[in-house]
Amino acid sequence: MRPRHCHGEVVVGLEDYHACEPALAYAFEQAMLRASTLRAVYAWQPPAHAHIPESAYDLDEIHATQCRTAAVILRGWQQRYPQVPVIEDVRRAHPVDALVSASAQADLVVVGSQGRGAIGTVMLGSVTLWILHGARNSVAVVRP
Repeated sequence: MRPRHCHGEVVVGLEDYHACEPALAYAFEQAMLRASTLRAVYAWQPPAHAHIPESAYDLDEIHATQCRTAAVILRGWQQRYPQVPVIEDVRRAHPVDALVSASAQADLVVVGSQGRGAIGTVMLGSVTLWILHGARNSVAVVRP
């Protein structure tokens, strides 16, 4: 068996602030322990009607807003872990596509799982499940 290539990067998926806190805590800790860079991927998709010519959506402005949201989510964590370099990776993409793509250059991908209700504790969410199947390296699923 050949040695695994080390990329020096941990990837974490960002979503609603409170929903991703456990995953962020784990990802920052892993990045610190591994002396790795943390790539925080925040994927967003435009509203379905944003592509209609009459719509008043400015996709550049939406992207700028999403970048500000990602920065707010990460601010406290960066203060707690100043030794961890962070890349804020805001993408206009589906979360699965963005995280699977980022996994190609990562040693670990960290995602949260809500585990909603009795069925949710047994089954993983669809995004988490697709990342487990598509990621090119190790995946850690962090539950609250």
